[in-house]
Amino acid sequence: MITTNPTKLDVDVIVNAVEINDRHGVGVLLQRIFKDRSRIFAIRALNLYGGDCTFGKYDHLLGEIGLSRIEIFSRIQKVLDRHTVNRVLCIPYHAEEIFVALAVHEIFGAKICTYLMDDQNVITTSIPDELMTELLAKSALTLAISPEMRDVYMAKYRTPVHFAPPVIPAILVADSTPITIPAVQREPTGAIFGNIWSPQWLNLLRTMTRETGKKIDWYGNTGADWNFRDREQLGDDGILERGFLSTEAEVVSVLRKYAYVVVPSGTLDRRDDNLAVSWLSLPSRIPFVLATANTPIIVLGNPNTAAAKFVKRLGIGIVADYDPISFHSAVAQITQTLVQQQMRKNAAQIAPHFVNEQMDEWIWQSLELGKPIDDRFEALLTEPSDYATSFTTCLDLIRQQQVEIERLKLKSNPVAVQIDYIKQNSHRWPKLRHLWHRFKGKIS
Repeated sequence: MITTNPTKLDVDVIVNAVEINDRHGVGVLLQRIFKDRSRIFAIRALNLYGGDCTFGKYDHLLGEIGLSRIEIFSRIQKVLDRHTVNRVLCIPYHAEEIFVALAVHEIFGAKICTYLMDDQNVITTSIPDELMTELLAKSALTLAISPEMRDVYMAKYRTPVHFAPPVIPAILVADSTPITIPAVQREPTGAIFGNIWSPQWLNLLRTMTRETGKKIDWYGNTGADWNFRDREQLGDDGILERGFLSTEAEVVSVLRKYAYVVVPSGTLDRRDDNLAVSWLSLPSRIPFVLATANTPIIVLGNPNTAAAKFVKRLGIGIVADYDPISFHSAVAQITQTLVQQQMRKNAAQIAPHFVNEQMDEWIWQSLELGKPIDDRFEALLTEPSDYATSFTTCLDLIRQQQVEIERLKLKSNPVAVQIDYIKQNSHRWPKLRHLWHRFKGKIS
């Protein structure tokens, strides 16, 4: 351990996958949390936004994925040679971020706070179990972006994990008086704010709006390569591109004009191409909408996604399938005056929990204590968590997808080949075992 040297500069290290800026959710959240960046040293693995990173007093780019732990340790020793570090915040997405955090911990004895914002280990397996085990064991504090992320990691690693949702600038948060209900048109239009992170979710959304004839205004990343090839065709489907709004204050002003906001989420079945996000991630737009505009929310997809469970738990929205009848029913329900009043009242009451005032100090003081200094976030969760059930359900989803992948691989093969494959692999997953028992009588 290196002792403090008065000639060295004391910094807090924040290690993240890419540039910290306002072009992605993690970057926006970190900027909201850390308003005073005068002693922050930001370290990242990659550039995905042209090097656009003005966050912190200092920053360093590793520049590639695949560096060994020894290489990163040596690099960090040199980069931080003129500094002392007492604390490090790690947002793990690749192994490299973990190597950096562990190097800082080993060189300086710095305390680690791990903030799980994206799953890269349980459903998505980019980070090996052994490395995640070491990181969590050496972390003095572990936070998770959603209750589901918290439950699954706590169950898998048998270590305390605490809920810490996205926070919102205090200046944007509505006061305790619910925002006035906007005039609802005969055919009310909803709005989507932000990115849609799955091409499959967008396809399901387009089919639904096309079949219902309902219009949805979309403010955000409609220009992603996979979103659509023909902007006019997207409009024909009922999704109207409104582009980016230049400031958060403008977003809030526009938000308050809508009767409801639509949040596409996953289906948690064989169609879902972003299972980790669906099951475990809480979209930051949900706390933003509830805290700044009190606007009721319709989450599309499975009722067990993190997004769906969050709005149901807090009484600020409802859930609908990507199904015309289900969506029609959801819109009819959420635009009722009494429903609007109650959901907006619920949102206004809980909005103060999401204010970013002194959130940086909340993290650092909790890190020093080894647990949250108060229950401002846990108080939002009224029902007790069943960690084991959450983890088991999560594993079930993984197995279901694996079985479906295997089924699709076999689909074009002769029946005899399919049966032989099922026989050889029936021990691996319960559903294959069930298929094997069904086919046993057909084998001579």
